[in-house]
This record gives sequence, C-alpha cells and structure tokens, in this order.
Amino acid sequence: MAHTMRAAVVGVPVPSLEISLGILAWVVGGAGLDTGLGTLLVALGVALAGYLWVVRRRASGMVVQLHPERRRRMQRLLIIGAVGLVAFPILLAMISYGELGTALTAALVAVLLIMASSVIEERSLVAVGAIVLVIAAVGAFIALNSPGVGASQPVIGLGAGAVLFVAGMRRLGVLDELQRRVAARRRR
Repeated sequence: MAHTMRAAVVGVPVPSLEISLGILAWVVGGAGLDTGLGTLLVALGVALAGYLWVVRRRASGMVVQLHPERRRRMQRLLIIGAVGLVAFPILLAMISYGELGTALTAALVAVLLIMASSVIEERSLVAVGAIVLVIAAVGAFIALNSPGVGASQPVIGLGAGAVLFVAGMRRLGVLDELQRRVAARRRR
C-alpha cells in the first residue's frame, strides 16, 4: 500500500535542495566580505556546487517519488521560501531592523527544511535545519550587537552554505567516497 502511495508522479533529485540553498547562502555570505576574499570564496563555492550538480546528475537513480499531495506540499514550501527570501529583508528594513534580514531569512529556510523533511521523507533535513537555525540565531545576536549587517552576513551565509553543502555531499555519497579513499591511502 505504501508503495502505491509513492507512485512515480514526480521525481525530485533528493540533494538538489541542499545544493541550491547551499550556493545561495554561500554567495550571500561571500558578498558580506571584502571584495578579494569574498570573490575567491564565491568562486570556490560555485566550483563546489558545479561539482555536486555533476555528481547529482550521475546519481539520477536517487529520486524520491512524490504523491500528488506531497508534491503540492513541497511546492507550497518552495513558494513560501521564495516569498520569504525577498520579503523578509525588505520588511525588516522598513521597520529599521534591516540588520536582522539575513538572520531571519536563514531561520525561515531552516524551518522550511525541517518541514520539507516529512514531505520528501529525509530525516537528515531536520538536523540540517536545526543547525542552520542555530547559525541564524548566532547571526542575529551578532547583528544586534554590531553596526550594520557586515558582521553577521558572512557568518550566516558561509556557515549555512557549508552545512548545506556537507549535507548534499553526504546524501550524494561524496563523503563516503572520500572516507574510503582516505582509508585506502592509510593502508598503503
């Protein structure tokens, strides 16, 4: 019965969410740094994301089949996330709390990741969302105790990006492969 409910209606490559959000967060974090270092870090993040997309394409068998109701739930979460990514910074700037825009946007993404875990049946998204939520809280604390967004944006963006990239790498099996290679080198 459970297998029929997961009929092949829509295939969602599982790690796509982490890779997409990871590069977005990474770019936001890099933009908060000095031009030289920020550009270098953004370039490294884009290269890593590109590599992960190639690996994801090769692992096309890693697909969660979503029932139409689950697909609608996932679409709602994505719409809420997209609206929040645009609206939170604007609304907070209007009420003189613009420095919290990055932190509250990251918190929204964290909550949506936790909610998405039940839609695509991936429990690790709960842990990823929780870690991003902690990073958002630390970023909010930094933002409230320093002038402007300059101090918190790199912490939030690069921290959340790193967590999301590692989560995507884990689910793609990249971390397992690296662990096997390191173990093989140690045996030599």
